[in-house]
Amino acid sequence: METQASTTQVSLAKGIDAAKLERELNAMWAEMSAPEGDDKAAGVVRACVLNLVVYAEGAEERAEVDDLLAEVVERHPCRAIVITAERGAVESRLEAFVSTRCQLSSRGAKRICGEQITIEAAGSAVDTASSAVAPLLVPDVPVFLWWKDIPHYEDKLFARLSGMADRVVIDSAFFNRPHEDLRRLAALLERERLRVSDLNWGRLTSWRALVAGFWDVADYRESLSRVAKVVIEYDPPDRSHADIAPKALLALGWMASSLGWEVSDEGTKFDDTRARFVLKDGDREVEALLVPTDDAAGRDGWLTSLTISTEAGDEFVVELQLEERHLRTGARLREACLTCERVLAYEARTEGQRLSAELDILSRDDVYERAVAAASRLLAALGA
Repeated sequence: METQASTTQVSLAKGIDAAKLERELNAMWAEMSAPEGDDKAAGVVRACVLNLVVYAEGAEERAEVDDLLAEVVERHPCRAIVITAERGAVESRLEAFVSTRCQLSSRGAKRICGEQITIEAAGSAVDTASSAVAPLLVPDVPVFLWWKDIPHYEDKLFARLSGMADRVVIDSAFFNRPHEDLRRLAALLERERLRVSDLNWGRLTSWRALVAGFWDVADYRESLSRVAKVVIEYDPPDRSHADIAPKALLALGWMASSLGWEVSDEGTKFDDTRARFVLKDGDREVEALLVPTDDAAGRDGWLTSLTISTEAGDEFVVELQLEERHLRTGARLREACLTCERVLAYEARTEGQRLSAELDILSRDDVYERAVAAASRLLAALGA
Protein backbone atom coordinates (compact mmCIF):
# COMPACT_ATOMS: atom_id res chain seq x y z
CA MET A 1 0.00 0.00 0.00
CA GLU A 2 1.37 3.41 -0.86
CA THR A 3 0.17 6.75 0.44
CA GLN A 4 0.29 10.16 -1.16
CA ALA A 5 -0.35 12.98 1.29
CA SER A 6 -1.22 16.65 1.19
CA THR A 7 -2.19 18.81 4.14
CA THR A 8 -4.29 21.82 4.92
CA GLN A 9 -4.54 23.50 8.30
CA VAL A 10 -7.89 24.85 9.44
CA SER A 11 -8.26 27.55 12.06
CA LEU A 12 -10.28 26.81 15.20
CA ALA A 13 -12.31 29.97 14.81
CA LYS A 14 -13.76 28.85 11.50
CA GLY A 15 -13.93 25.17 12.27
CA ILE A 16 -13.37 22.49 9.66
CA ASP A 17 -13.92 23.81 6.13
CA ALA A 18 -15.45 20.78 4.43
CA ALA A 19 -15.59 22.46 1.03
CA LYS A 20 -11.89 23.31 1.20
CA LEU A 21 -11.00 19.74 2.08
CA GLU A 22 -13.08 18.42 -0.82
CA ARG A 23 -11.31 20.81 -3.21
CA GLU A 24 -7.96 19.66 -1.88
CA LEU A 25 -8.90 16.02 -2.43
CA ASN A 26 -10.23 16.71 -5.93
CA ALA A 27 -6.95 18.41 -6.84
CA MET A 28 -5.00 15.42 -5.57
CA TRP A 29 -7.18 13.00 -7.54
CA ALA A 30 -6.77 15.06 -10.72
CA GLU A 31 -2.99 15.03 -10.35
CA MET A 32 -2.87 11.31 -9.64
CA SER A 33 -5.14 10.45 -12.58
CA ALA A 34 -2.89 12.13 -15.14
CA PRO A 35 -0.92 9.67 -17.34
CA GLU A 36 2.75 9.37 -16.46
CA GLY A 37 5.28 9.38 -19.28
CA ASP A 38 4.51 6.98 -22.10
CA ASP A 39 2.21 4.87 -19.93
CA LYS A 40 -1.14 6.14 -21.22
CA ALA A 41 -3.10 3.55 -19.23
CA ALA A 42 -1.71 4.78 -15.95
CA GLY A 43 -3.94 6.50 -13.42
CA VAL A 44 -6.24 5.69 -10.57
CA VAL A 45 -9.80 4.63 -9.88
CA ARG A 46 -11.36 6.64 -7.06
CA ALA A 47 -13.38 4.16 -5.03
CA CYS A 48 -15.48 4.41 -1.88
CA VAL A 49 -17.55 1.47 -0.67
CA LEU A 50 -18.08 2.88 2.83
CA ASN A 51 -17.27 5.66 5.29
CA LEU A 52 -15.01 4.66 8.17
CA VAL A 53 -14.91 7.14 11.07
CA VAL A 54 -12.11 6.38 13.53
CA TYR A 55 -11.65 7.81 17.02
CA ALA A 56 -8.28 7.40 18.75
CA GLU A 57 -6.37 9.22 21.46
CA GLY A 58 -2.74 10.34 21.24
CA ALA A 59 0.02 10.36 18.64
CA GLU A 60 0.93 6.69 19.20
CA GLU A 61 -2.63 5.60 18.50
CA ARG A 62 -2.70 7.69 15.33
CA ALA A 63 0.43 5.97 14.01
CA GLU A 64 -1.09 2.57 14.78
CA VAL A 65 -4.35 3.54 13.05
CA ASP A 66 -2.46 4.60 9.93
CA ASP A 67 -0.76 1.20 9.76
CA LEU A 68 -4.02 -0.68 10.31
CA LEU A 69 -5.86 1.33 7.67
CA ALA A 70 -3.29 0.22 5.11
CA GLU A 71 -4.64 -3.33 5.59
CA VAL A 72 -8.28 -2.25 5.71
CA VAL A 73 -8.25 -0.08 2.58
CA GLU A 74 -6.69 -2.86 0.56
CA ARG A 75 -9.95 -4.79 0.90
CA HIS A 76 -12.35 -1.89 1.48
CA PRO A 77 -11.44 1.28 -0.43
CA CYS A 78 -13.24 3.96 1.53
CA ARG A 79 -13.25 7.45 2.91
CA ALA A 80 -11.59 7.18 6.30
CA ILE A 81 -12.15 10.10 8.67
CA VAL A 82 -9.68 9.73 11.53
CA ILE A 83 -10.16 11.83 14.67
CA THR A 84 -7.12 11.90 16.96
CA ALA A 85 -7.88 13.54 20.28
CA GLU A 86 -5.86 15.11 23.07
CA ARG A 87 -8.56 15.67 25.64
CA GLY A 88 -6.20 16.86 28.36
CA ALA A 89 -4.62 19.65 26.31
CA VAL A 90 -4.96 23.16 27.74
CA GLU A 91 -5.02 24.87 24.36
CA SER A 92 -7.88 24.14 21.97
CA ARG A 93 -6.82 23.12 18.50
CA LEU A 94 -8.52 21.75 15.39
CA GLU A 95 -6.55 20.84 12.26
CA ALA A 96 -7.28 18.70 9.23
CA PHE A 97 -5.09 16.81 6.77
CA VAL A 98 -6.03 14.89 3.63
CA SER A 99 -4.33 11.96 1.94
CA THR A 100 -5.01 9.14 -0.48
CA ARG A 101 -4.36 5.42 -0.10
CA CYS A 102 -3.78 3.32 -3.19
CA GLN A 103 -3.24 -0.37 -3.80
CA LEU A 104 -0.03 -1.21 -5.60
CA SER A 105 -0.67 -2.40 -9.13
CA SER A 106 1.26 -3.85 -12.03
CA ARG A 107 2.64 -1.52 -14.67
CA GLY A 108 -0.08 -0.17 -16.93
CA ALA A 109 -2.95 -1.10 -14.59
CA LYS A 110 -5.04 1.48 -12.82
CA ARG A 111 -4.73 1.68 -9.04
CA ILE A 112 -7.77 1.38 -6.78
CA CYS A 113 -7.60 4.23 -4.27
CA GLY A 114 -9.44 5.40 -1.19
CA GLU A 115 -8.90 8.58 0.78
CA GLN A 116 -8.28 9.69 4.35
CA ILE A 117 -9.12 12.87 6.22
CA THR A 118 -7.32 13.19 9.55
CA ILE A 119 -8.74 15.62 12.11
CA GLU A 120 -6.50 16.49 15.04
CA ALA A 121 -8.50 17.88 17.96
CA ALA A 122 -7.22 19.11 21.30
CA GLY A 123 -8.77 20.53 24.45
CA SER A 124 -12.35 21.75 24.27
CA ALA A 125 -12.32 21.33 20.48
CA VAL A 126 -12.61 17.54 20.90
CA ASP A 127 -16.30 17.80 21.81
CA THR A 128 -17.02 19.81 18.64
CA ALA A 129 -15.19 17.47 16.26
CA SER A 130 -18.40 15.61 15.38
CA SER A 131 -19.74 18.73 13.66
CA ALA A 132 -16.85 18.44 11.22
CA VAL A 133 -17.57 14.81 10.37
CA ALA A 134 -21.17 15.00 9.10
CA PRO A 135 -20.50 17.18 6.01
CA LEU A 136 -17.49 15.03 5.09
CA LEU A 137 -19.41 11.73 4.89
CA VAL A 138 -19.86 10.30 1.41
CA PRO A 139 -23.62 9.84 0.81
CA ASP A 140 -25.34 6.57 -0.12
CA VAL A 141 -22.70 4.25 1.39
CA PRO A 142 -22.62 2.80 4.94
CA VAL A 143 -21.00 4.60 7.85
CA PHE A 144 -18.87 2.63 10.33
CA LEU A 145 -17.53 4.12 13.54
CA TRP A 146 -14.39 2.44 14.90
CA TRP A 147 -14.08 3.68 18.49
CA LYS A 148 -10.47 2.71 19.18
CA ASP A 149 -10.74 3.45 22.86
CA ILE A 150 -12.91 2.47 25.79
CA PRO A 151 -16.43 3.66 24.85
CA HIS A 152 -17.32 6.73 26.89
CA TYR A 153 -21.05 6.08 26.95
CA GLU A 154 -21.88 9.48 28.43
CA ASP A 155 -19.41 11.23 26.13
CA LYS A 156 -21.09 13.71 23.79
CA LEU A 157 -18.64 12.92 20.99
CA PHE A 158 -19.30 9.18 21.20
CA ALA A 159 -23.06 9.79 21.31
CA ARG A 160 -23.00 12.04 18.24
CA LEU A 161 -20.67 9.88 16.17
CA SER A 162 -22.46 6.64 17.02
CA GLY A 163 -25.72 8.35 16.04
CA MET A 164 -24.30 8.89 12.54
CA ALA A 165 -23.06 5.30 12.19
CA ASP A 166 -24.76 2.24 10.76
CA ARG A 167 -22.44 0.12 12.90
CA VAL A 168 -20.03 0.79 15.78
CA VAL A 169 -16.82 -1.24 16.17
CA ILE A 170 -15.23 -1.59 19.64
CA ASP A 171 -12.77 -3.95 21.33
CA SER A 172 -13.82 -5.14 24.78
CA ALA A 173 -10.34 -6.63 25.31
CA PHE A 174 -9.15 -3.11 26.13
CA PHE A 175 -11.75 -2.26 28.75
CA ASN A 176 -10.01 -0.67 31.76
CA ARG A 177 -12.73 -1.88 34.14
CA PRO A 178 -14.04 -5.04 32.47
CA HIS A 179 -16.88 -5.70 34.93
CA GLU A 180 -18.24 -2.17 34.93
CA ASP A 181 -17.66 -1.58 31.23
CA LEU A 182 -19.39 -4.82 30.16
CA ARG A 183 -22.45 -4.00 32.26
CA ARG A 184 -22.57 -0.50 30.79
CA LEU A 185 -22.22 -1.95 27.29
CA ALA A 186 -25.18 -4.27 27.95
CA ALA A 187 -27.27 -1.30 29.11
CA LEU A 188 -26.25 0.68 26.04
CA LEU A 189 -27.19 -2.14 23.67
CA GLU A 190 -30.57 -2.49 25.35
CA ARG A 191 -31.28 1.24 25.54
CA GLU A 192 -29.83 2.62 22.32
CA ARG A 193 -30.14 -0.46 20.12
CA LEU A 194 -26.80 0.25 18.46
CA ARG A 195 -25.40 -2.20 15.95
CA VAL A 196 -22.11 -3.15 17.56
CA SER A 197 -19.13 -5.18 16.37
CA ASP A 198 -16.66 -6.29 19.03
CA LEU A 199 -13.20 -7.36 17.82
CA ASN A 200 -12.88 -9.41 21.00
CA TRP A 201 -16.01 -11.36 20.05
CA GLY A 202 -14.39 -12.09 16.70
CA ARG A 203 -11.42 -13.60 18.54
CA LEU A 204 -13.85 -16.11 20.06
CA THR A 205 -15.09 -17.38 16.69
CA SER A 206 -12.81 -20.43 16.56
CA TRP A 207 -13.62 -21.34 20.18
CA ARG A 208 -17.36 -21.01 19.63
CA ALA A 209 -17.22 -23.10 16.46
CA LEU A 210 -15.32 -25.90 18.20
CA VAL A 211 -17.58 -25.93 21.26
CA ALA A 212 -20.74 -25.86 19.14
CA GLY A 213 -19.26 -28.68 17.07
CA PHE A 214 -19.58 -31.08 20.01
CA TRP A 215 -23.38 -30.81 19.68
CA ASP A 216 -23.10 -31.67 15.97
CA VAL A 217 -21.96 -35.22 16.84
CA ALA A 218 -25.00 -37.44 17.29
CA ASP A 219 -23.22 -39.75 19.75
CA TYR A 220 -22.51 -36.80 22.08
CA ARG A 221 -25.89 -35.11 22.19
CA GLU A 222 -27.60 -37.25 24.82
CA SER A 223 -24.74 -36.71 27.24
CA LEU A 224 -24.49 -32.98 26.41
CA SER A 225 -28.20 -32.54 27.13
CA ARG A 226 -27.31 -32.87 30.81
CA VAL A 227 -24.25 -30.69 31.37
CA ALA A 228 -23.11 -30.70 35.00
CA LYS A 229 -20.14 -28.33 34.98
CA VAL A 230 -18.30 -25.83 32.78
CA VAL A 231 -14.78 -24.62 33.60
CA ILE A 232 -13.26 -21.75 31.62
CA GLU A 233 -9.63 -20.81 32.27
CA TYR A 234 -8.27 -17.46 31.11
CA ASP A 235 -5.23 -15.23 31.28
CA PRO A 236 -5.94 -12.25 33.59
CA PRO A 237 -6.50 -8.91 31.81
CA ASP A 238 -3.42 -6.70 32.08
CA ARG A 239 -5.49 -3.59 32.76
CA SER A 240 -7.29 -5.07 35.75
CA HIS A 241 -5.89 -8.32 37.12
CA ALA A 242 -8.63 -8.61 39.74
CA ASP A 243 -11.40 -8.64 37.13
CA ILE A 244 -12.56 -11.54 34.98
CA ALA A 245 -11.35 -11.25 31.38
CA PRO A 246 -14.15 -10.03 29.06
CA LYS A 247 -13.52 -12.93 26.69
CA ALA A 248 -14.22 -15.45 29.47
CA LEU A 249 -17.43 -13.65 30.44
CA LEU A 250 -18.56 -13.49 26.82
CA ALA A 251 -17.81 -17.19 26.31
CA LEU A 252 -19.90 -18.22 29.33
CA GLY A 253 -22.57 -15.67 28.43
CA TRP A 254 -22.76 -17.17 24.95
CA MET A 255 -23.13 -20.72 26.29
CA ALA A 256 -25.77 -19.69 28.85
CA SER A 257 -27.84 -17.67 26.38
CA SER A 258 -27.61 -20.35 23.67
CA LEU A 259 -28.56 -23.23 26.00
CA GLY A 260 -31.23 -21.36 27.95
CA TRP A 261 -29.39 -21.35 31.27
CA GLU A 262 -30.36 -18.70 33.82
CA VAL A 263 -28.02 -17.47 36.52
CA SER A 264 -29.00 -18.01 40.14
CA ASP A 265 -27.94 -15.75 43.00
CA GLU A 266 -27.64 -18.73 45.33
CA GLY A 267 -24.20 -20.30 45.36
CA THR A 268 -22.70 -17.66 43.08
CA LYS A 269 -19.52 -16.11 44.49
CA PHE A 270 -16.27 -14.44 43.47
CA ASP A 271 -12.89 -14.51 45.22
CA ASP A 272 -9.25 -14.03 44.31
CA THR A 273 -8.91 -17.49 42.80
CA ARG A 274 -12.08 -17.97 40.77
CA ALA A 275 -15.69 -17.01 40.10
CA ARG A 276 -18.36 -19.65 40.70
CA PHE A 277 -21.82 -19.46 39.17
CA VAL A 278 -24.88 -21.64 39.61
CA LEU A 279 -26.93 -21.75 36.42
CA LYS A 280 -30.46 -23.11 36.17
CA ASP A 281 -31.24 -25.51 33.32
CA GLY A 282 -34.92 -26.14 33.97
CA ASP A 283 -35.03 -28.04 37.27
CA ARG A 284 -31.32 -28.88 37.05
CA GLU A 285 -28.26 -26.91 38.17
CA VAL A 286 -25.09 -26.35 36.17
CA GLU A 287 -21.94 -25.23 37.95
CA ALA A 288 -19.74 -22.80 36.02
CA LEU A 289 -16.24 -21.77 37.09
CA LEU A 290 -14.16 -18.95 35.61
CA VAL A 291 -10.58 -19.49 36.71
CA PRO A 292 -7.58 -17.21 36.05
CA THR A 293 -4.27 -18.86 35.14
CA ASP A 294 -0.79 -17.56 35.81
CA ASP A 295 -0.27 -14.31 33.89
CA ALA A 296 1.75 -14.87 30.72
CA ALA A 297 3.17 -12.33 28.31
CA GLY A 298 1.53 -12.13 24.91
CA ARG A 299 -1.87 -13.53 25.82
CA ASP A 300 -3.64 -10.67 27.61
CA GLY A 301 -7.16 -11.81 28.51
CA TRP A 302 -7.05 -14.89 26.26
CA LEU A 303 -8.96 -18.08 26.94
CA THR A 304 -6.63 -20.99 27.69
CA SER A 305 -9.15 -23.82 28.09
CA LEU A 306 -12.87 -24.59 28.18
CA THR A 307 -14.04 -27.88 29.69
CA ILE A 308 -17.60 -29.25 29.71
CA SER A 309 -18.41 -32.13 32.09
CA THR A 310 -21.72 -34.00 31.92
CA GLU A 311 -23.74 -36.01 34.43
CA ALA A 312 -22.77 -39.15 32.51
CA GLY A 313 -19.13 -38.51 33.41
CA ASP A 314 -18.11 -37.48 29.89
CA GLU A 315 -15.78 -34.57 29.27
CA PHE A 316 -15.41 -32.25 26.29
CA VAL A 317 -12.39 -29.94 26.09
CA VAL A 318 -11.02 -27.12 23.95
CA GLU A 319 -7.62 -25.79 24.97
CA LEU A 320 -5.02 -23.41 23.62
CA GLN A 321 -1.55 -24.67 22.79
CA LEU A 322 0.06 -21.28 22.46
CA GLU A 323 3.57 -22.32 21.51
CA GLU A 324 2.32 -24.38 18.58
CA ARG A 325 -0.41 -21.87 17.66
CA HIS A 326 -2.96 -24.67 17.90
CA LEU A 327 -6.30 -25.35 19.52
CA ARG A 328 -6.72 -28.91 20.79
CA THR A 329 -10.21 -30.30 21.05
CA GLY A 330 -11.10 -33.60 22.68
CA ALA A 331 -13.97 -35.75 23.91
CA ARG A 332 -13.59 -38.41 26.60
CA LEU A 333 -16.57 -40.77 26.85
CA ARG A 334 -16.56 -42.76 30.10
CA GLU A 335 -18.93 -45.61 29.29
CA ALA A 336 -17.49 -46.18 25.82
CA CYS A 337 -13.91 -45.90 27.19
CA LEU A 338 -13.24 -43.73 24.16
CA THR A 339 -11.11 -40.63 23.73
CA CYS A 340 -11.25 -38.58 20.53
CA GLU A 341 -8.87 -35.70 19.89
CA ARG A 342 -7.87 -33.39 17.09
CA VAL A 343 -5.55 -30.42 16.81
CA LEU A 344 -6.39 -27.40 14.68
CA ALA A 345 -4.23 -24.48 13.61
CA TYR A 346 -5.10 -21.37 15.60
CA GLU A 347 -6.02 -18.49 13.33
CA ALA A 348 -3.68 -15.62 14.15
CA ARG A 349 -5.14 -12.52 12.52
CA THR A 350 -3.96 -8.95 12.78
CA GLU A 351 -6.19 -6.23 14.20
CA GLY A 352 -6.45 -4.75 10.71
CA GLN A 353 -7.69 -8.06 9.31
CA ARG A 354 -10.24 -8.38 12.11
CA LEU A 355 -11.50 -4.85 11.55
CA SER A 356 -11.71 -5.45 7.81
CA ALA A 357 -13.86 -8.55 8.40
CA GLU A 358 -16.27 -6.54 10.57
CA LEU A 359 -16.76 -4.04 7.74
CA ASP A 360 -18.53 -6.78 5.76
CA ILE A 361 -21.34 -6.89 8.34
CA LEU A 362 -24.22 -4.43 8.57
CA SER A 363 -26.92 -6.48 10.29
CA ARG A 364 -27.36 -6.79 14.05
CA ASP A 365 -25.45 -9.56 15.79
CA ASP A 366 -28.21 -10.95 17.98
CA VAL A 367 -26.02 -13.80 19.26
CA TYR A 368 -23.41 -11.31 20.49
CA GLU A 369 -26.02 -9.05 22.08
CA ARG A 370 -27.55 -11.99 23.96
CA ALA A 371 -24.06 -13.04 25.11
CA VAL A 372 -23.34 -9.52 26.41
CA ALA A 373 -26.71 -9.41 28.20
CA ALA A 374 -26.05 -12.80 29.80
CA ALA A 375 -22.53 -11.71 30.83
CA SER A 376 -24.06 -8.65 32.46
CA ARG A 377 -26.49 -10.85 34.44
CA LEU A 378 -23.58 -13.03 35.55
CA LEU A 379 -21.77 -9.97 36.87
CA ALA A 380 -24.92 -8.71 38.57
CA ALA A 381 -25.24 -12.04 40.39
CA LEU A 382 -21.66 -11.67 41.60
CA GLY A 383 -22.38 -8.15 42.75
CA ALA A 384 -19.48 -7.04 40.55
